[in-house]
Amino acid sequence: MRRAAEQRGFMLHISATFGFSAASGSTDDPRPRVITQKLPGDVARRLYAARDAGALQAEQEALLAEALREHYFKDGGRRAAGLDVELNDIAWMDIEL
Repeated sequence: MRRAAEQRGFMLHISATFGFSAASGSTDDPRPRVITQKLPGDVARRLYAARDAGALQAEQEALLAEALREHYFKDGGRRAAGLDVELNDIAWMDIEL
């Protein structure tokens, strides 16, 4: 399963509260969201490497927040330039390989 995730990526289903910071004039109020997003193999590789190195849950959540920022919120750089995302209060999460 690990090899498949690292090669083909994985589907992340998550319900959590996300905090945001962006250009002035935008809100940074935390917002609950339910997100389903396909994440590429490089995200799986970073998560597995962090886990193997003994990363704490908070460090792994920061990696997921970074991945969601780039692939969901910023759509691969097509929108939301300058946006930063924090992942807080995960209600549930499911990973589909």
